[in-house]
Amino acid sequence: MVSDQEGTSTVDDSLSGGDSDATKAPKSRWLARERRRQTLLCLCFVTSLFVIAAWWYGYFQMSVVPSAQVDPPAVRFEKLYEANLQGDRSKLHLEGFTVDDRMVLRIGELKSLKTLIIDEGTVTDETIDSIAKLPKLRQLRLRLSPIGDAGFQKLSSCESLWFLNLPHAACTSEGVASLKSLTKLRQLRLGSKNLDNEVANALTQIRSLRGIHLIGVPVTDEGLKKIAVMPYLESLYLDDSAVTEAGWAWLFREHPHLHVHIDQYHHDRDSKAHDHRN
Repeated sequence: MVSDQEGTSTVDDSLSGGDSDATKAPKSRWLARERRRQTLLCLCFVTSLFVIAAWWYGYFQMSVVPSAQVDPPAVRFEKLYEANLQGDRSKLHLEGFTVDDRMVLRIGELKSLKTLIIDEGTVTDETIDSIAKLPKLRQLRLRLSPIGDAGFQKLSSCESLWFLNLPHAACTSEGVASLKSLTKLRQLRLGSKNLDNEVANALTQIRSLRGIHLIGVPVTDEGLKKIAVMPYLESLYLDDSAVTEAGWAWLFREHPHLHVHIDQYHHDRDSKAHDHRN
């Protein structure tokens, strides 16, 4: 016979054992859920890293523009040459590559040219003859080309020339004076380390000029007075000249009709000053 105390103890033990199993089961499920949650978070994190990395890679690829294939100078010249023949035959503008003697000789074949601009290269006294013989040439700009007196002499035969721009010439006043035969020449822009105040005397012989722009030529007050009285002169640009304040004062007082630039700007006394930004 089992005593009440023993029965109670058995029942209590039984109940105690049941409570322990019930407690362990929820805890096990909680741990499993926690492991799944951590695994899911880890997967989300890794996926996010891949997405961000892929986005940055795509953005970088789109932002980096591959360098365009640049044709060699000879090929670029031929394309422009052919474009001239197929399109506007009156104008040829060469820039972004060095023009050599062979190209200059080819230019001499373009008999319809009226405007020729060569911004890079070295056209010399020997090769400029091809350009000077262009029968319809009106506007000529040669940068970086040290054209000397011999070259100016050849250009003096280009009867149709209207605008001559040689900012890096190597001429003297004698070469400039040879342009007096160009009765249609209206605009002259010129720079040469071999020019001095004597250029004023040479310029006055080119009576057809309406506009003169001298770059780095040390023209003095005396030279300024000779140039200012040229019969048809309308504009005068002098960069890095040797003209004094007294010389400029005389010019604005005696020749107020002239359009004047001094070192690329208007002088304070210039009554015709205007904004060049537009």
